[in-house]
This record gives sequence, structure tokens and C-alpha cells, in this order.
Amino acid sequence: MSGLNKLMGRGILRPVVHGVLDYPLAAVLIVLPLVLSFDDTAAKWIAFAFGIGAAVLAVGTAWPTGIVRIIPPLLHGYADITVTVALIALPFIVGFSDHTTALVFYLVVGAVGLGATLVTRFEPRVSAERDVALRMAA
Repeated sequence: MSGLNKLMGRGILRPVVHGVLDYPLAAVLIVLPLVLSFDDTAAKWIAFAFGIGAAVLAVGTAWPTGIVRIIPPLLHGYADITVTVALIALPFIVGFSDHTTALVFYLVVGAVGLGATLVTRFEPRVSAERDVALRMAA
């Protein structure tokens, strides 16, 4: 196991908590650009695309909050790191850093998302017994 994989398995935030947070994150990325009336079209569409990606990760990750459960948790973690760093960098790369609302949105969502990802304990797939117990408890 690589050093980064080990690091990703040591977080204090349980996967179920991260998984629950993925759903509102997807909604925020899809809805808030409209609510906040982003002036920049690229800022709006990039947020929509990342919101759809966040929804796919939320639904598809193989942990208790996933529905389809085919995406390995570590892959989810690596995608989260990539996307959150991109959210922080994109206003400057794409050129909408002068649009204050979009800039603050991207920086805050990116930083909070990166923080949540770095403190999450990305475990291997949920065991079948635990999966059944969680479904019965719900």
C-alpha cells in the first residue's frame, strides 16, 4: 500500500459522514451558481459539471451512503482531492477571479471540500455483514 493510501485510511471522519456530506455538496455545486447569479458563464458551467460529478460519486461509492456502490472509496478520495484543488485553482486559470461571488464560492467550496477529504478515513469496501446490518437499521 502506498504512503498516500495509508494516509487516506487514517482520517478522523468516518466514511458514512463524508458520504452524507457528498449529497448536499452536489446540490450546492448545482444550485448555488444559479441562486448567486454568477456573472461568468464558465464559472457557472464548471460548477454544474463538478456538481454532477459529485452526485455520481455520492451515489456510486462503495460505502454505506452509496446507492450503486461500484466506486472504490480510495478512488472517490483521489477524485475529491483533484476536484477540490481544481476548484481552488480554476478561478485563476480560467479567468473569472475578478468575479467576486464566483471566486469566493469556488475558494470556500474547494477549501471546505479539501479539508473534509483530508480528514476522512477512506476504508476499503464495506463488508457484506456490515452493509446488511446498516440497511436493516435504516
